Amino acid sequence: MSVTINTAQAHKVRVLGDITLILTWVNGERAIVLLPTHRRGAPWFVVCESAAWMYADDPRYLARQSVKACEVLGMDGQASRIGGLIYDHLTDLRRMPPEPEPGKGVVMGEAVVRANGQTLGGHEVRDDRPAGLTFGA
Repeated sequence: MSVTINTAQAHKVRVLGDITLILTWVNGERAIVLLPTHRRGAPWFVVCESAAWMYADDPRYLARQSVKACEVLGMDGQASRIGGLIYDHLTDLRRMPPEPEPGKGVVMGEAVVRANGQTLGGHEVRDDRPAGLTFGA
């Protein structure tokens, strides 16, 4: 079975140092995609929504899959970090729209204004380029 990932329609992208996390649709299903930020052509690790409940409900499954993700991504010794990233983004995965919203662009981050510890406002930073995004370059 082939896999289709259209990065031009990614919902949200988080560059977290040496790991990039993408919330997007894989073969029409919501998914979390992890890939090394700085290694071109490296394999990607995908967590589809249909399997997300196992990551949330079974800590042993999350731990096993985190070790597997480290092997796939070539990031040995970072299973705890990768497991935390997956677990922390499961709510974002469930809150994604069921399919890409045309013309919305990709969320690249958030700009927040704070004063004296209080959040005054903020907004999402979007990349609206129609050509899509390139990862692992």
